[in-house]
Amino acid sequence: MKKTTIVILLTMISNSAIGQNLNGKWILKDVDSGIGKKGYPGFQLMEIKNDTVDIYTDFSLTEKATTLKMDNGDFLNNNNEKTSKYEIVNENHLKWFINGKSNDKDAVFECDFYRLEPTITTLKKEDIEKMTFVLTENGRESEFEFNKELWDKERLELFKIKEGEKKMIEKIDLTFFVSMYFKGKRNGTIPIKEVTSEFLKLCLIPTGPTEMIAYRKE
Repeated sequence: MKKTTIVILLTMISNSAIGQNLNGKWILKDVDSGIGKKGYPGFQLMEIKNDTVDIYTDFSLTEKATTLKMDNGDFLNNNNEKTSKYEIVNENHLKWFINGKSNDKDAVFECDFYRLEPTITTLKKEDIEKMTFVLTENGRESEFEFNKELWDKERLELFKIKEGEKKMIEKIDLTFFVSMYFKGKRNGTIPIKEVTSEFLKLCLIPTGPTEMIAYRKE
């Protein structure tokens, strides 16, 4: 009887520790539908508070898309019905499995969420916005210059629009993001893992590597 009580107590302590470790914000990196190609449906963030999970699809986090409950590997809706499953890969990586269809065939969508960590930096938002960084990938260079319209006047007039493309520095809690805007609307956000006056390290690139480094332009 004593041994059984100890086992039960250890299990309760373990479950409590796991739940506590999961508390926080988690951001979607990519989705695998099982057809050999990963996709990215856009910004999605889950906020876990004990066994309650709020899902957001808007960067402002002002309106919840839905609220779920975690229950030993299952996500439950407000009626306590099982809607989908999850798997804790480690304290920083969580998988959400959703049944759906891909190319008219039944599929299980495997959504990879990673814990949103504070950006490592001593810089303020205004400091980062003043700097330009260059990312080199497969021999091609991409500049990260912020708060500047990237289309010239002639191109804007050709497409009869006021705004083309722009990169912005935005923030959720203590995490900075590089946000890409197209025609005045946000169409992509990438968390910044670390930024200094010399480099900017992006993390959790959608459908890409987990880290990329852009260096300060002279």
